[in-house]
Amino acid sequence: MRPGSYLLPTVLAVILHIFVVVLLAQSWFEHKEEKRKVPRHVQAQIVDLTTLSAQRKEASEAKAKQKADQIRKAEEDKKRKADEKRKQEKAKKEAEKKKQLEKKKAEAEKKRKADEKRKEDAKKKAEQDRLKKAAAEKKRKADEKKRKAAEKKAAEEKKRKAEAAAKKQAEEKARNEALMQALQAEEAALQAEEQRAAAMSYEAYIVTQITRNWRRSPTARNGMVVEITVHFLPSGRVNDLYVSKSSGDARFDNDALRAIERVQVFEKLQEMDSVVFDRYFRKRVLRFRPEDLRD
Repeated sequence: MRPGSYLLPTVLAVILHIFVVVLLAQSWFEHKEEKRKVPRHVQAQIVDLTTLSAQRKEASEAKAKQKADQIRKAEEDKKRKADEKRKQEKAKKEAEKKKQLEKKKAEAEKKRKADEKRKEDAKKKAEQDRLKKAAAEKKRKADEKKRKAAEKKAAEEKKRKAEAAAKKQAEEKARNEALMQALQAEEAALQAEEQRAAAMSYEAYIVTQITRNWRRSPTARNGMVVEITVHFLPSGRVNDLYVSKSSGDARFDNDALRAIERVQVFEKLQEMDSVVFDRYFRKRVLRFRPEDLRD
């Protein structure tokens, strides 16, 4: 128990003790007053005993009758009150019963109306839900249709753009390739022309070196042509040679082979570009005519 719970009982006990002390203090200081005895006056009267007895009897009978009347009235009043109480209780019971019946009827009616309202509300809610669901389904289908249409349109647009882009890219690629091919062809042509020009200059060098080591034989006649196939090494040395087309004069053909062998190494070929060498001089056909030679 908390210490504060003793405060109220303690205060009440102190107040009670103070009140008792005050009462006792008053009784201690009060002096009792002496009662004065007042003598009674006696009145003398002569009484007739017969009349007095008759009067007493009459008074007794009247008193008994009065008492009997009081008892009877009391019984009647009690009976009346009992009847009234019984009637009141009966009326009260009937009223209570009627009230209960009316209450039950009212509750039954209220329940019936509540059930009807609940059914009506449920019916309305079901209808609203059905309409709402139908509207939602309709909207969903419309949205789905729109979405599919939009997707189809977007896909077609994407496809069209992709095809246009692919076509443009293909055209651009074709133009670039054509331009590149043209440039390459032009460059190749220029390079080939440069290589051919370089090859012609080197061929003139080779022919000059060979003709220096070749004397025109007595059997050589104008109009004769001999073709000698020569295999060169990058160092300029002859790796192999042979007559690929005879002039018809074996001596003239052999003189051409010996003239090439006398040179042995064509040193200037070492300066030649490797591409030009591989293309033109790895294997070279040289043509000789008697009119090109010195007598």
